[in-house]
Amino acid sequence: MSQPSTSDDRLSHANLATEGGQLAEGHVQKKAGQSSMLADSQQPAIVHPNFDPKQSPLDPARPLSDIPEPARRLNGQLRRLYGNSTRFYQPNADSLSKWSLIASEALAEHLSLLNAAQLIELPDSFYQNHSEQPLISTLSDMTLLDMSDIQQAIRAYPKLNRYGFLPIDNSTVTESDNDSNNDSNNDSKAQNSALLSMRALTKRYNPDELLNSLYADDWQVILQPQQFETGQGSLATDIMACSVAVHALKQCSTRKSINHSYSAAEICQYVRSYLLSQIVCEPSQRHAYRQIRLFAGHIIVAAYHLGWEIQVRADGQSYFNISSRSGLLTRYANMQDYEINGWSS
Repeated sequence: MSQPSTSDDRLSHANLATEGGQLAEGHVQKKAGQSSMLADSQQPAIVHPNFDPKQSPLDPARPLSDIPEPARRLNGQLRRLYGNSTRFYQPNADSLSKWSLIASEALAEHLSLLNAAQLIELPDSFYQNHSEQPLISTLSDMTLLDMSDIQQAIRAYPKLNRYGFLPIDNSTVTESDNDSNNDSNNDSKAQNSALLSMRALTKRYNPDELLNSLYADDWQVILQPQQFETGQGSLATDIMACSVAVHALKQCSTRKSINHSYSAAEICQYVRSYLLSQIVCEPSQRHAYRQIRLFAGHIIVAAYHLGWEIQVRADGQSYFNISSRSGLLTRYANMQDYEINGWSS
């Protein structure tokens, strides 16, 4: 007895669903026809019928299959709502200058004070791009190194640390040296011991809490990480810093001979500027990039990982076979190149 009534209900529900689908389809086609008749500049920014006076409002009791047309042409609608705002301005990467890549209000104020005190001199090339080299790709394409990759460089250079190499001590003598050489070596030993004691005293110095990186600007944390270095950790655990160095250096071209114009410490300054530019380009990653402290040791690890030729001098400076025409050296700034009157960052 109940089977015929059940089948009738199923048929009635099917008919209602079919009619609702036809109504929804006709409503969508009607809206699409109305919107296609308008030009892009005259189409409303909000496509929903309840906000369009030319369309009938939607019935709250409509079938679930009657879904309003989603918003389209997102960038075009935003431009019609806000106009040609600077927020939607995307400059050409080929025309960006060294200053445009790292520009910020806080850094501009700091540079203006240094310029007024004649402690820094910024050339015209700092504000104008004269290089045709492309920029380094964003850090979103970066591949992280493994701790084993860093360990390989440490095994090859056991005296390598986060800050590079220490100067080689040449004060050791053999038993066949004469007394004059012994006296000179004793003097050099005394100077070295005094230098080491001063260095140890500097390392033991605990900076004031006001110099915490949490209260510093982005440019100060990235370009001057030595002011906030606490000595915690080691080169073997600096995975992010070594990965950033590899990401930047692998996009640089090399040459056949060692380039003595750029040491590891100087190349580190360029990589720091690149890291600061990534904070400007990707504000969402600002807090993550602020935790990356780059030093010369990370550059040496990256050069070894890439198979570059490395030359270590007696003064501890390291040089590589990097080309001077690389985009890292021509498009990004080394702020220490502009120092005058002995000012140092």
